[in-house]
Amino acid sequence: MTDSARELGDLRRRLPPIARRELAEIADEWHDVHYKWWVGTLAGLLALFTLSYALYTKLGWVADQRALPVGSDWLLRRLPVVNTVPVLSWGWFGLHLYAVGAAVAYYPKRVPFLLYVLTVYTAVRAAFVFLSPIGHPADMVDMRLHDLIFSRLLGTWTFTNEFIFSGHTTIPFLFYLFFHSRGLKSLMLGGSVLMGACVLLSRNHYTVDVLAAYLVGYALYGLSEASYERWVRPIFRRV
Repeated sequence: MTDSARELGDLRRRLPPIARRELAEIADEWHDVHYKWWVGTLAGLLALFTLSYALYTKLGWVADQRALPVGSDWLLRRLPVVNTVPVLSWGWFGLHLYAVGAAVAYYPKRVPFLLYVLTVYTAVRAAFVFLSPIGHPADMVDMRLHDLIFSRLLGTWTFTNEFIFSGHTTIPFLFYLFFHSRGLKSLMLGGSVLMGACVLLSRNHYTVDVLAAYLVGYALYGLSEASYERWVRPIFRRV
């Protein structure tokens, strides 16, 4: 046994029992990964995701050039206006960094499928943003003025006229559908509901955007699952 292996073993023995069980579970998940297939599939899907996101940026830019009418929303007229931008920016990024880390650690064999789900979501949402005929809600809290992150992303990586359907609500919901662990599912569903409430309070989405996030998200996940098994996996089966 090398010194580094001995030190690693000593470190593991000093960890609390819960941490040791977690590390053992992660090691078991990664032990069963077919690395050649995993890397090849992930590389192909990453290229597909890049193309999907490029489509979104092009159509989102076009959508932002249009002068769209302000819509009326029954629920928004009855809710107070609250600046929830910190939750929608830093909270959203933190939630998803944790979700991605958990997916890679505990579900490595399904990470290519997760990337495929996000690719399908991005392409479909690009079409929704491009075809949407309605502009921002009245009294919208402008993220460009209130947040360090979105002031740099809006207009290039994300856009103003992108309402139907809410991405802040949909992506945590997709993670909820992806995870099997009760704890992770609860976290992501709670995060999705929180994001939905925050985009309404800050007037960054209409009520229908939040409701559609769950209906469209569920349909997208089912479509992704069926098409992945039928078309994507066979392509990379021999990698």
